[in-house]
Amino acid sequence: MKHILIIWLLIGMAFGQSSHRDLTTELLKDLHKAISDSTSITSDSLTISFVDDIGLETYLNSCLPEAIRETEKDAIGVSITDIMLTINSSSPKSMRNPRYLRQLELNVLFVHGGKEYGWSGKISDNLSKVQLKSLLDEEIPIQVRGDYSSGEPAGILIVLTTLGVFSLGAALFFIRT
Repeated sequence: MKHILIIWLLIGMAFGQSSHRDLTTELLKDLHKAISDSTSITSDSLTISFVDDIGLETYLNSCLPEAIRETEKDAIGVSITDIMLTINSSSPKSMRNPRYLRQLELNVLFVHGGKEYGWSGKISDNLSKVQLKSLLDEEIPIQVRGDYSSGEPAGILIVLTTLGVFSLGAALFFIRT
């Protein structure tokens, strides 16, 4: 029984990371609640959709949960003023096990009853280096900003170190013979 529990824990840790899409979905749930609170429309009958033509509206509309997209009673169009995804190093002291802070910030405007509302939301989580590398391969139309690559060694340093190790190995080989 103990071995089965350990296996399930390891499987859970391997698939525990959230993608950029999952992070965006969580932020859009917060936006839905904020629009519902601001407009006094029940969240069950509120539908939001992004109406801008900047290329992000299709991505953000696809990230909306199905429950938010299903109803057609009270539809509110949301325009994006700014969206930013940043990944910064959160533990500069440890080069061995670096952690990264991923933040998604969204600023929008929406109109209801002739009144314009602004909303700004931010959501963040922590990533390991392995999770960061797998997430950087994910397709996302938002430009990723931050200092997530500053901890990586320079390419020339890697080449010089490799050549130094090979030359040391060759020298030791010739000394031995």
